Amino acid sequence: MQPLVAYNVSVLEKIDQVLLQLSDEEMARPSDLLFGSSIGQHFRHILEFYECLLGHVRDGVFSYDRRQRNLLIETEVTAARASAVRSISLLNELREDKVLAMESELPDTPDMSSQMTTLKRELAYLADHGVHHLAMIRIALEQELKHVSFPDHLGVAASTRNFRQR
Repeated sequence: MQPLVAYNVSVLEKIDQVLLQLSDEEMARPSDLLFGSSIGQHFRHILEFYECLLGHVRDGVFSYDRRQRNLLIETEVTAARASAVRSISLLNELREDKVLAMESELPDTPDMSSQMTTLKRELAYLADHGVHHLAMIRIALEQELKHVSFPDHLGVAASTRNFRQR
């Protein structure tokens, strides 16, 4: 469990490091490179997935599709940072794997689909999901917000980083 927790904490810490360098206006500004979405929308998306899973570990049932959406996280640096810090704190409390039920919306039906999963599997997913969105954020940062610094491996999957090191 600890390696997955550490990996997720590192993803959230990278987000926080970038957020520290942004203004609210920069976070909220639509980007043509992101098909009209903003960096803040991508941060919100990542952070809300963490909030969704970590907020439902105890009851064992969650739905990324029906997560609460907090628009302040995409427009206010302080709200996004607070979300990252909360998730880091909750991650650091995790000690063992747990069976969970994930509910998903399917197209053209009002019924939810339920799938069994585990906390460890979802933590692996959240880290990869976060890295994927950080890759898109990185493109916008490199092209539009050149004053923002970030690690060379921001937005690069763990498997790619490992392959490059071999």
